[in-house]
Amino acid sequence: MSMSSGAGELGRQVRMLFLVAMALFVVTIVIGILNGADAVEFDRNQLLTHVHSGTLGWLSLAIVAATLWITGMPDRRLAIAFAILIPVYVLAFYSGSLPARAITGTVLLAAMIWLFIWGWQCALRIRSLPSLAVALGLTSFLYGGIIGVLLQVQLATETQIFGADGDVVGAHASTMVFSYLILVAMGLIEWQVKGTTGRPILGLVQVLALFGGGLLVAATLLFAPSQIQAAGGLYLLFELIAVVLFAMRILPAALRIDWMTDSAGRYLATASVFVIAAMAIFMIVVASFVANPDPTALNFGLVVASDHAAFIGVMTNLFVALMFILAADRSDGPAALRQLAFVGMNVGLVVFLAGLITDTSLLKQLGAPTMGVSLLVLLAIASMRLRSSTLSATDG
Repeated sequence: MSMSSGAGELGRQVRMLFLVAMALFVVTIVIGILNGADAVEFDRNQLLTHVHSGTLGWLSLAIVAATLWITGMPDRRLAIAFAILIPVYVLAFYSGSLPARAITGTVLLAAMIWLFIWGWQCALRIRSLPSLAVALGLTSFLYGGIIGVLLQVQLATETQIFGADGDVVGAHASTMVFSYLILVAMGLIEWQVKGTTGRPILGLVQVLALFGGGLLVAATLLFAPSQIQAAGGLYLLFELIAVVLFAMRILPAALRIDWMTDSAGRYLATASVFVIAAMAIFMIVVASFVANPDPTALNFGLVVASDHAAFIGVMTNLFVALMFILAADRSDGPAALRQLAFVGMNVGLVVFLAGLITDTSLLKQLGAPTMGVSLLVLLAIASMRLRSSTLSATDG
């Protein structure tokens, strides 16, 4: 395969994965709008579909796309495997069938192992900080996925895989947000904002602190939950180091943009701001739990707010930026509509977060549909651009 044909194939694979990811994200958004506005009462299976169509369908498929792109190495079999297996796994959650979740999850786990090995091979070859951050994030994705799939097997077979005292759900959930999504986001933002090619010392400390903190908390929740207060205190230190270094190294460069210009840069800048916000909210959650480990005393709205700040504020802004960069030869949709969609998504998110944190129904009912409708508009614009773009991934 020639260099030009390889770049063209890479672009096709990245666009395909983004388009499949967006299709699944529509499911997430529709359920989220109706649930956030208190218009429909969803059952547990539908809410789990909302969560997994977002975290796996939208975010993880988009991360696979970005991983292919950042490495510059197309892999058609890998791309197709994830484009098929993740929607099937999401459908298993909607079905409510525990055996279906266990079986499809196990097959997906095999693909995750493949992605983990492939990602590290690329990171060792490229030897840049962004590729290392992505590889470390994929490591968190793998061990978080192992916990999640084993939990589904345990539920389906009614066997005891994990110890009775371990917080399996907590270990899975904590891993799949900050030590996976935010870690990958840091790498991808650095790739686009600074174009870092080496591995600067402060950058290494930043990503290793975030990765190490996540591994510590997950291991403690699984195997020594009685020590979570001590581990939580150490985790807060690791998080603080990571967020301060990110704010010092990346945020100033990300914010040096024209906010009124309809460009990918403002989505990258917004994602960078939300990295700080999401980590700050989660650090408050951890600090509250360290002070009082009684789960009933925890403000659950803070937990949900930290998740949505990461899912929408960080990751969705980041992926919209990447899709616009990938389709930079297209500019679909009226300029005023694009401006409203950008403002509506992020202002709606801030209002929704305020409603979650303060437990104010009116703010949630206003924020959720504003954010959701704006997201649907952005997805429509991004899909039109991707489907008509002729750029290769290397052009972006």
